[in-house]
Amino acid sequence: MCASFIVRVQTNRLDERPADAAPHDPAHRVFAQLGATPWAGRHRITVDQNETTRLQVKFAAINTLPPVGKQKRYSPQVLTYIHALEEDPPPGREPIDWKLVTNLPVEDLSVAVEKLGWHALR
Repeated sequence: MCASFIVRVQTNRLDERPADAAPHDPAHRVFAQLGATPWAGRHRITVDQNETTRLQVKFAAINTLPPVGKQKRYSPQVLTYIHALEEDPPPGREPIDWKLVTNLPVEDLSVAVEKLGWHALR
């Protein structure tokens, strides 16, 4: 049985390149597909005791290849990618920009927010 997980994204490879994609066309990459997905909604989080902020949130289930060196041992998997981006970061601080991946199902914004909460607890 495979364990469930949620981690920061480190891969950017899709299961297969679209037939009309050029050899180095980034459109077949995970981040390109995730980027083309519309925002599902917004969520307010507490950054520290005195600061809250709003995140735009989107998610997409994407058929993803294992790393190149492991493709003979492992088959592609449908993984859910979640992107949370801070709308208005305060001056002097980089915006929150999380890209997470999980093998757990994410059907709607509330489930995506739940997974973001799990990541924030780490």
